Amino acid sequence: MITKEELNAITQNLDKQVKKAVEKFLYTNGLVEDYQRDYFKDTEKLLYAYPDLKLKVEQDMEDLKSGVLAMKVNRSKDIIRLSANSGSWKPEEYVQEEIIRSRKASMERTRLQVQRIDRALETIKDDQYYDIIPMRYFDRIKIEEIADRLVCDESTVRRNKNRLVNKIKIVLFGADAL
Repeated sequence: MITKEELNAITQNLDKQVKKAVEKFLYTNGLVEDYQRDYFKDTEKLLYAYPDLKLKVEQDMEDLKSGVLAMKVNRSKDIIRLSANSGSWKPEEYVQEEIIRSRKASMERTRLQVQRIDRALETIKDDQYYDIIPMRYFDRIKIEEIADRLVCDESTVRRNKNRLVNKIKIVLFGADAL
């Protein structure tokens, strides 16, 4: 059985999450101009994803070199691709070109994101506590273990991790992240 205090805490948390979601939706759709984006969390998401993004870029480069993008796409004959403008059926070659164009655009966005992260990491590489970032975000090592490896206190690891992420966030998102 849930106590009244627990129910209140759950309700407050839910209200906060719904408010954030609505604000983000309104901002994304151009209905409001100010939105309190959490750049710190966004930076952490990028850092956690960085190894996978780098791998994706490498795989994309291999696909481009080997010509995998130009391979014929097998589609069901029951599926008809319609143009958004005319509502008419498009020939197979057009569909193939659109798929390749879309895939190349996605590959380029990923490559540019990795490049941005690389530049941001470059700005902190000489920091005494730089190793916290790859250990925590790329290798997913717990704070306690990082502290053991660096022979320092957990609070030192947390403080310097936050400091470095804040530096990276400025490089990634500019003045908006202040």
